[in-house]
Amino acid sequence: MQYTDHAVLNASEQLVVAAAAAAAPSVFNTQPWSFAFADGGLEVRADPDDASMPTASAGRDVRLSCGAAVFNARVALARLGHGSRVSVLPDAGEPLLVARVTLTGDAPDPALDALYRWVDTRRTNRYPFRPEGVPAGVLALLHDAARLEGATLRLLDGEPEYQRMLTTIRRAVWTEDESVRDDREARLSPGAGGPAIPVGNLGPVPRRELPDDPPVRDMAEGLDVAGRGSAAFEPHPDLAVLETADDDPGSWVTAGQALQRLLLEATGHGVAASFANQPLEDAELRPDVSGGAAHFGSPQMVLRLGYPTARPPVPPRRPLSEVFPGLRG
Repeated sequence: MQYTDHAVLNASEQLVVAAAAAAAPSVFNTQPWSFAFADGGLEVRADPDDASMPTASAGRDVRLSCGAAVFNARVALARLGHGSRVSVLPDAGEPLLVARVTLTGDAPDPALDALYRWVDTRRTNRYPFRPEGVPAGVLALLHDAARLEGATLRLLDGEPEYQRMLTTIRRAVWTEDESVRDDREARLSPGAGGPAIPVGNLGPVPRRELPDDPPVRDMAEGLDVAGRGSAAFEPHPDLAVLETADDDPGSWVTAGQALQRLLLEATGHGVAASFANQPLEDAELRPDVSGGAAHFGSPQMVLRLGYPTARPPVPPRRPLSEVFPGLRG
């Protein structure tokens, strides 16, 4: 594939794109990616050594995280006045090359440009949400955002589907492999190497005030992490499943782009999100996320959506010089 040569990113533009891509969400804040600029745009590579989570979904999570970074790069390029196109998995001989984002001679997409202001504002929010649900009109916008990127956001708005999902999440917590918990504990320990989730981003320990556990993922489940406190969580948040028609590495990258587009759209409407992906990390439980009901494809993410009561801090990020070793300037 040949890059177009109508434009080359200058040093300041590279910095903007680098910072935006590196601000994407990733599983357990592992940031499993590396980037390289070429004459016509950006290459995004998976860096699985930075995401060696011992779960069945590890490979999928890496590519999904990289997909979110790809989308942020597209948004930043639109803000800089550049049109772009994406080639997913462009080289069969280089499986870690997740995507190539190429500058084009087209006008930038104004919808992408409009999302740029939320790149640094978006946070994964593991704090309690307000009890009121997200309005149907806003949920429809999030559904449309996922659809524009080739995925489907399926809202769990009826019974018994909603309770079935809660049961599946709880089963995943109860049956979690000890090696997964040990890995999380190592990543959360003081002085652990690489990015982690600090106390301020973990959120409080969910207070067990209901007959069943609240539908929020505690990333430090079963671990004693000082300084968290506890809080009562909303009993009935909006839950949704992000799905793709297929289930292969290209689909995982698609899911990451769709996820980030809907997260930025949600942020612009004051809606926060966290994730309840425990069942997706267990190969035996993942099919239960669909529950046998009519659905649109393979489940890639389980989202908890709502209006936040607190704003988490910016999570730690790898140095740009580390993820963009060829960054100019």
